[in-house]
Amino acid sequence: MRAIKFFSALFVLLLLHPMAAQTKLQKELDSLETALHSYDNTDTTRIFKTAAYLAKHSNSARQKFEALEKIAETYSRINNTNQSIAYLFQAKEVAEQSGDAQMMAQAYGSIANEYSYLNLTEKARPYLKRAIEQIERLPNGDKRHRLKGLSYLELGNLDMNDKRFVEANKNYKLSLQQLKLIQKRDDKNLYHYRRSLYNIGNSYYYLKQPDSAEFYLGKSLKIKDVKSPDLKYFIYSSLAEVYTLRGRHQQAIDTLEAALNDPGFDNKSLKMEMYLNLARNYKSIGDKTKYSLYNEKHLSLRDTVESHERKAINTAFNVEQQDISEDALASKQTSRWLAYAVFVVVLLSIGTIFYLNRKKKREHAIYLSIIEKLKSRVEMPLQTKTEAETEVESENEPDAKPNYSIPTLVEDEILGKLQKFEENEEFRNSKLTLSMLAVSLQTNPAYLSAVIKTHKDNNFNSYINELRIGYICRKIHDNREYVNYKISYLAEDCGFTSHSTFSTIFKKVTGISPSVFLSEEEKRHNSDWKNAV
Repeated sequence: MRAIKFFSALFVLLLLHPMAAQTKLQKELDSLETALHSYDNTDTTRIFKTAAYLAKHSNSARQKFEALEKIAETYSRINNTNQSIAYLFQAKEVAEQSGDAQMMAQAYGSIANEYSYLNLTEKARPYLKRAIEQIERLPNGDKRHRLKGLSYLELGNLDMNDKRFVEANKNYKLSLQQLKLIQKRDDKNLYHYRRSLYNIGNSYYYLKQPDSAEFYLGKSLKIKDVKSPDLKYFIYSSLAEVYTLRGRHQQAIDTLEAALNDPGFDNKSLKMEMYLNLARNYKSIGDKTKYSLYNEKHLSLRDTVESHERKAINTAFNVEQQDISEDALASKQTSRWLAYAVFVVVLLSIGTIFYLNRKKKREHAIYLSIIEKLKSRVEMPLQTKTEAETEVESENEPDAKPNYSIPTLVEDEILGKLQKFEENEEFRNSKLTLSMLAVSLQTNPAYLSAVIKTHKDNNFNSYINELRIGYICRKIHDNREYVNYKISYLAEDCGFTSHSTFSTIFKKVTGISPSVFLSEEEKRHNSDWKNAV
């Protein structure tokens, strides 16, 4: 899910009253005013310096708040999310001390957006709720309409994170309605209006309605916004996905490459998504060389992006915990209770780290044993013998030990046919049953079931499930591109129709979940690639 920065342009500096004598402070304030009003200003050093000076020396809560928010926005624009979060919490403290409803709404909304950007939806919702409560305190007018529109935008983003696409689409349309009510058509309002159109189009893509998606994305792209040029790259990316959905792969490729070749484009997270989309489109048109090129670019950039996101998440939690601790001290809680809390947190952290390390070691050992079995072509027995979960259509099997004997020739013939059945991977048929297989092998279900139980040490359902899991493990191990496939696709490829049943049976057969196996394989592939280089 791609997230566009919330309240990213809400930085209006109050006019500074001229003083009789020009002091150093007044000169710094004049310099900051110029920087703050130049939204496309690339001199980040100047912005940081003047904004920090104002935040420290100004007596105006509004000026301090907007200076801190400007620093946060500038860090966000250069992809330093952890510093952005730290300054947003400082801005929140200034807003709460002032009691100003607009400032508090803006502060809570900005924090909610950063959490949403990091996919921490449950952390974002409480702050968004607090933002909406403050918006309700504002009188009717442009400020209320704008902030309400932005709140609906952010609600839509949270719904998108939770894959509630219908609700997201409704909230984005409510946002558009509020933004249309604004009388003053300045750059900030134009940007948010354009964002609403983009998000509506993007939600229609996930609702599998390409006509509506292309219509709204096209409307958003037609709006010229020189103050906020970055949004067009997100629009191009979404349009390319719509073209892919329609099967217009070359048009998708042209759109993505045009965006990537733009010298002004430098969003690593979006680049990573575009590389993956390009790889898939080139694969669809049969260009294996370009597919490999962009797949490698995607994989190499993914580690960098994920590292930055982990740092940002850590900063978010640390800053929030610091904020909570300061509130606790302000409410006169004793240092003894605080020490107890810190001790418990440290103890729990040590216990959690110890548990996670042990779990990772155990999972890695299981993974290595799976690979050894794959190399030696040894069947993987179920870790837990149970029929609680099964994707094979169930039917009553004959007794495990029939009171009749199977002629040796017949038994050998069935075993030979089962070997061919396994070699031809016919077990991938999702509708396979014991009776269907018996007909295919030209024998009866009783004989077939008895041979499977005697020679495969399994009943029919477990036998088929283990063949499927062994097949998909080999595919993932031998084909690097399988690491990037969704689990639902892997389930379907080996014969399961249910994502959840596949995951349950995979863990019962191997001892680890599909996601853990994929993670281990990804580490192996990356290690092999680095060694090759």
